[in-house]
Amino acid sequence: MADPTLVSLAVLTLLAGLSMYAVFAGADFGGGIWDLFSFGERKDEQRSAISRAMGPVWEANHVWIIFLITVLFTAFPKAFAALCIGLFAPLSLILLGMILRGAGFVLRAHAEDEPLVQRWLGLVFSISSVITPFALGWCAGVIAAGALKPDGNGGWLMVPWSELLAPFPIVTGLLAVSICAYVAATFLTVETEGSLREDFRRRALIAGGGVALFSALGLPLAWSEAPELSQELLSGRALPLVVLAGVLGLLGLVVTVTKAYGVVRYVAVAFVLVVLWAWGAAQWPYAVTPYLTFQEAASSNEMLTVYLG
Repeated sequence: MADPTLVSLAVLTLLAGLSMYAVFAGADFGGGIWDLFSFGERKDEQRSAISRAMGPVWEANHVWIIFLITVLFTAFPKAFAALCIGLFAPLSLILLGMILRGAGFVLRAHAEDEPLVQRWLGLVFSISSVITPFALGWCAGVIAAGALKPDGNGGWLMVPWSELLAPFPIVTGLLAVSICAYVAATFLTVETEGSLREDFRRRALIAGGGVALFSALGLPLAWSEAPELSQELLSGRALPLVVLAGVLGLLGLVVTVTKAYGVVRYVAVAFVLVVLWAWGAAQWPYAVTPYLTFQEAASSNEMLTVYLG
């Protein structure tokens, strides 16, 4: 069995990579969401602002998903196998969304002379920006609900559609979309000025309302569909982080309403990180709840030493 200290260190690197991906790629996904929902007399300016903010960094932001896949495959191969088999359908949707999203964003910039083509490429980019974070949150909900099960012969069963489409995973997917939209809108209030800044400030408030709504819906659903997660969130080790997330959510509302643009982005980042860490603390020690712990999923000591070294 692997050394628990090495396992814990590997989990921390996984959490660090996931934190970076949640913040930076989350903001990129959110930019695509607001691209889809740009409207009014300034819709073209809104989309231009989103493209200017994303253009220099979007490729680098998504390198973190490659890091996460590499860590999972190297340090926790049994968990990697379980996820790839059991969650084949939603993971395929995530992969398709990432490919279409990147292609749509890049090609749209080179189709200025073809307005119709540019419009369709924009739709591909923005719709994929909704689908991908939804599917990521969807997978998290499925895992927390214990729907990913071993087959009894050393392998894993593909999660049936009846459990993929259960209310709790759907709500966690919608929560992920709302969080991405919230982070992007707060970032864009810093990147813009005047009327555009006010447009994105209102969007930040709308997305924040969505986060509150889906969080409120998710907690009672977790009680019935993901009891282990719910217990840890509401009365276990994750409770202090849940309380802190609530405080940061309220603070985010205050700084957005009062137009404290100097701190709004930092509050949003802190909120996302605390939400992610609360979920991780509630799920610990399981890589696949409640069937496979990180300790059981870990590589050999030699492999973990090479990876961490």
